[in-house]
Order: sequence, then structure tokens, then C-alpha cells
Amino acid sequence: MLGFQAILLINSVSTQQEAPIVPDIFLSFAHVDDQPFANQEKGWITHFTTHLRNELSRKLGRKDNYSFWKDFCLHGNDAVTPEIEQQVAEAETLLILFSPGWMASEWCQRELEMFRSSHADVAKRIFVVELDRFRQEDKPVIMQDLLNYPFWRQTEKDRVRQLGYPVPQASDSDYFERLVDLSHDLANTLKTLQAATPATLISPKATVYVAPVDYPLYSQRANLISELRQFGIEALPAGNVLDNNMDANLAQCSHFVQLLDAHYTMGVPFNQHFIAEAAGKPILQWRDPKLDYAGGHVPEEHRKLLEGKTVIAAPLSDFIRMVRDAVLPKPKLPEDDTPKVNGEKMVFVHASQDDFERAYQVAQALKARGYGIALPRYQGEPERIRKSIERGYLSCDVMLVLHQKAPADVVEDYLSEARVKTLQRETKLLILICQGDGAEELYFIPPGVLPLICHNNFDEHCLEQFLAEVEA
Repeated sequence: MLGFQAILLINSVSTQQEAPIVPDIFLSFAHVDDQPFANQEKGWITHFTTHLRNELSRKLGRKDNYSFWKDFCLHGNDAVTPEIEQQVAEAETLLILFSPGWMASEWCQRELEMFRSSHADVAKRIFVVELDRFRQEDKPVIMQDLLNYPFWRQTEKDRVRQLGYPVPQASDSDYFERLVDLSHDLANTLKTLQAATPATLISPKATVYVAPVDYPLYSQRANLISELRQFGIEALPAGNVLDNNMDANLAQCSHFVQLLDAHYTMGVPFNQHFIAEAAGKPILQWRDPKLDYAGGHVPEEHRKLLEGKTVIAAPLSDFIRMVRDAVLPKPKLPEDDTPKVNGEKMVFVHASQDDFERAYQVAQALKARGYGIALPRYQGEPERIRKSIERGYLSCDVMLVLHQKAPADVVEDYLSEARVKTLQRETKLLILICQGDGAEELYFIPPGVLPLICHNNFDEHCLEQFLAEVEA
């Protein structure tokens, strides 16, 4: 049956109408340092964050005595929003996970600079966790005089080993001793700052209904709620319990969000979806793209739910971003100042002959929206076909590659050719790719290619997602 799950990595709030303005701790780290090792599911920083959070909760008395910002899916191609910049500038403390990856990250160093410029007493507010050995002169000047917490050791052969890497074990006494020291100093600083400055609360920007889940999806629901809260989006119901007051809670929410797996759970997911649909709420559902629900172990009713039009089969981080964008859409400019798209952008909708029918339908939808379009022409001599593709590479502003039935190596050739042609152009060719659920995995994806999370029929939701990327 459905049970209770505490929310992770962000403070719980005492009411459903208020949320904290700023985090007490902003975690600055390079995502390269959180890559899972070998067959591990989680990276070092994820484990470190969990252990630190638990120890801080113990020292502060409750896990909701502090707020914690750790972005879940900000990668190299993601835009750094003004909201994230505000979180850095207004955070009470900055926790830096210092590494060669951090030093190489322009955004990480920008975080430090923004924090410095907004705090007069940075020496008391910045905590540095060293993941590698650095010479003092190689560190940023501001960090040379700060208290460091070295999470590395030196071997007898003068080699450096990161503590607790790749996964901390109970026997890693040095790792946990230093983590306890760090949490002790952080907790004392937070207590001092909280005593000096009363908490300021504001109303959330939006509230969504996140359907309670069964045990296998606990952590996914917690991560979803945690990141939404970081952007001022509250979630109901507050706990992960079977909601006996779903109609009333749903009435307070703008959207219905549901995480799905292959567990039928006595029809609860189906009933949740039915109630939300009857209430007329916009529905956003997620399932793991690798979920196996074939065979007789999944009832037909639940199978239809998993294959529904509003189900997004994607990495959870991508789904969270889609929920955030749907709930907090970009503000529209006044009518007279709205940028005109008609006639200004050409889109090359590229696909193999296997996927051409789908590409043609997409091109017609884009044409109806005022875009110029180009398609590969698969009738006639090979030279005629090649000419139509070359024209698309050289004349268009955007290339949308559709991949569902085509062999992976064919699509990889398209991407390779597009990269070569882009280097020959004066203006950059924006390349996006939409893959169906059953598409063969690609092993060649050039940098800068933006993936779209789309359904097999490239429905209206996917089209809007594409237009949002093109018109941004």
C-alpha cells in the first residue's frame, strides 16, 4: 500500500501556502564529478549530499530546519535562469565541492563571484570541500584563506585518492569523520545566521498535484517535488500517502503530475488519472523509457495508462524540466512587441525514407505556423535527392531530425553531415532530434544537438516543445 515519504534535499514547509525565499545552503559543484562509476546508479556527490543532509538534520534537530539548493539537471546546454542566479546571490552559505571539474566550469566560478558580490562577510559563509589536492597558488584568491575540508588522502607512493570514491563504505572512517566536522561547522553557522535573521516567507508561484506513489517510485517523487519547490512550485498532497481528499486538493492545483511504473497497485494510478481527467486538469505523466511492461504481468487497464498520450518516456530530469516549463510558462510579450516568426526562420525537417511520412506531417504543421520548410526529396535520381538534402543543410536556420524506424547508422550519418556543414556556414545551424520510444539507440551525437522528448506521433505537445526551443 502507499506509505509516507519524507521530501529530500529541500526544507519542508509548515503550510501549503508558503515557501522559503532563499536557501540556507547553495551547493556549487561540477556535474562531471557526479557521474556514476562503472555500474553504480549514483555518483559521489549524490551520496555525499545524502550523508551531509542526514548529519545536518541530526545536528539541527529536524530536517526542515534548513533549506538546501542542489540543482538536479542543469547541464552544459541548459540555460542559467535569473531565478537560479538569485538563489546563488541570496543564499546564506555557499558550499563548494572543489575539483579540477569545478575549476574548469565557467558557471561554477560565476556562482562564486555572484555570491561574493552579494555578501560582505564571505569568509564566514563559504565552505570548501576539496576533492583533489591543489597547490595554494592554483586556487582562486578568495579561496586561499578559507577553511578547507580535504576529502582526499595521499598514498605511500604520493598519489591522491578521493575519500569514499566511488561509493562511501561504512569502513571509510576518514570520509565520515571529515563529513561530521563539516556538518558541525555548517550547523553552527546556520544557527547563528538564523538567530540573527528571521525567516522570510512568500506564497508559492503555483501549486501542482503530484500523485502519491508506491514504494519503487518514492525517491523519484521526492526529487520531483524537491526541484519544483526550488522554483517556487508547491506540491499536494504534502505526504506520500493515499489521498482520501483528492478532489479538494486537486481543486487547489493547476496541473496533475503522475509517475508510473509497471505496478498496478490495485488500480490506484488508473483511478488517480481518472479523477484528474474528470476535473479537467492538464495532465503530465512520466515513466522510465526502459520500463518493461510487456507480458501478462501488467493488466490491460494499466497498460493503456502507460501508453497514454500524456505519458512522457524520458529521463526523470528532462520530465521535471518539462513540468516546470508547463507550470511556469515563459511570460508573453505584449501583442505589438511579439517577435514575428512568419518568414523569418527556415526549418529543415530531415528523416530517412522510413520516417518520411511523419516528417512530412510535421513540416505541414510548421508551415501552418508560418515557418519556411525544407524536406528531403526521395523521388527521382540520387543526385536530385542529394541536392534537396544539401539545400536543407545550407539554407535553413534549424534542422529537426525525426528518428523512429530508421536504422541508427543512417541517422548518425545525417548528424555527421550536418556537423560538417555547420562548420562551413557563417551562422550556426541549430540541430534538434526527436526520437520515438522504439528508435534504435544512437552512438554518435555531436555536441550542441538538443534532444526533444516526444511521442511517436509527434503530437501537439511535442510540437509546442519544439517551437519553444526554436523561438527561445
